Amino acid sequence: MELYINSAWTERYGNTYVAEAIAFSESGNHATIYATGITADVADAKLMGALRELGLISEAFMKKDRAFELDA
Repeated sequence: MELYINSAWTERYGNTYVAEAIAFSESGNHATIYATGITADVADAKLMGALRELGLISEAFMKKDRAFELDA
């Protein structure tokens, strides 16, 4: 599986910010995971927390390194 996370994808829709990550499987399936917040930082933090909880990223993953591909 490949997981793509990029803080530049966080966008504002009305009064809410939406952060997203995209996961691609080896068999060609994909899923997009979204998190929302009142600020871009809150949305990003919620997304990172959800990805950690799902076991898609490790605790050691640092926010400053977010603009690259992760192999899970």
